[in-house]
Amino acid sequence: MKLPWEEIEEVTKYLKEKGLSEITVETKDGKLSVKKDSPAVVKSVSLPVSENVQKQSTLEQEAPKSKYYEATSPMVGTFYMAPSPGAEPFIKVGSKVKPGDVLCIIEAMKIMNELPSEVNGVVTEILAKDNQTIEYGQVLIRIDNK
Repeated sequence: MKLPWEEIEEVTKYLKEKGLSEITVETKDGKLSVKKDSPAVVKSVSLPVSENVQKQSTLEQEAPKSKYYEATSPMVGTFYMAPSPGAEPFIKVGSKVKPGDVLCIIEAMKIMNELPSEVNGVVTEILAKDNQTIEYGQVLIRIDNK
């Protein structure tokens, strides 16, 4: 089987940009998993996914641009607004955020993944509900960064 190195590099770049430790892209054509393990990145591929990765890139380029920064889900999982049940949420509409501030937690495969802000701004909209199942690429939070 020929390994789709360009797709692995693209997913690895996305993993680093989003500060994630692991990402899995699964489609009807196959599955691509990339995990950061120590300083090295470990890659595993079960089936070719080049067509889907290419389709996703095209969809991202064709999507209309919002006037706000949109924090999207880097994975399929469960959306949590607070670090624990009953705790204060990380953000509310009107909260000021800066790069690195935790916006929410996404639980995937029993791993709690913090989603950090990438911009300075004010939270204008929280689109996901607490404890909601979310999809890869789903817009979760809008931030006015103007």
